Amino acid sequence: MKNIISLTDFDKDGILQILDIATQMRKIVTADYKRSPHLLGCVLGGVWQKPCVSSTAFGLAVTYMSGTPFLTFGADAAEQLRAMDNMGVSDIVVSDKNDNFVKLFAETCRAKVINGGSGKFNPVAVLADVMALRARTDGLNGLNVLLVGNRDVNKVTELISILSLFGSTVTWYLPPSDIATERKGIVLDNIQAAFAGVDAVIDLGLNEFCNPVDYYGANSGIPISLMSKARVSAPLLGSKNVVDEFGIKEYPLNLVNIGQSCYVSVAMACLYLLHRN
Repeated sequence: MKNIISLTDFDKDGILQILDIATQMRKIVTADYKRSPHLLGCVLGGVWQKPCVSSTAFGLAVTYMSGTPFLTFGADAAEQLRAMDNMGVSDIVVSDKNDNFVKLFAETCRAKVINGGSGKFNPVAVLADVMALRARTDGLNGLNVLLVGNRDVNKVTELISILSLFGSTVTWYLPPSDIATERKGIVLDNIQAAFAGVDAVIDLGLNEFCNPVDYYGANSGIPISLMSKARVSAPLLGSKNVVDEFGIKEYPLNLVNIGQSCYVSVAMACLYLLHRN
């Protein structure tokens, strides 16, 4: 394995391998002493427009594994990434909305490449969600997972692909008024029906200038009344909060904290696999 561009390239065994390794890596993330020798002598390069969860996770991942991060922010990403490859970095994280750029760059560079988030794919973020979900639902088999929101839609294809490997179903609630978002998989336009009986909810967030009421049924997020339509103990990913008659409050079964630790754990697992093979 030289590159990780899309999870649609993986079969069930490949996904389980990454998740199992990430589970072991999470022991390092949560330990007091955060150091392993797996990337000793390696340098990870990457360019992001601004600091984000992805840049933080990869910076920590390579540091925890005794490698060296060289992460920059700003424009001219293509030129900087090519310079990093020419200057000998071991691994490169490519974050670009253009899927073809990510693919072509990976095919033409010397370094090992991980897609840090492109137009249609976001493998590490998706695997972090799946890892957190597995930890709270006693496995991934036979789940009914609901997506809400329209911001991180680059997760949708891979979530559908992965969970289908385990006989699980992904549905997506989008209001009829949203004519700009590309529909993928099973899309419902009835919010009450969408939440009924689901095993987990993933909040993708909202793009700018979208009306939260259209997507969540309330101004400030998902109403607790909708979450109560899901199965008992259904976790919430992507958001900590729900809304009740008194205002915003933290949902007790949210997976934001564990999701963040899973993000860096999955990044570590991906880097480990690239160098082990």
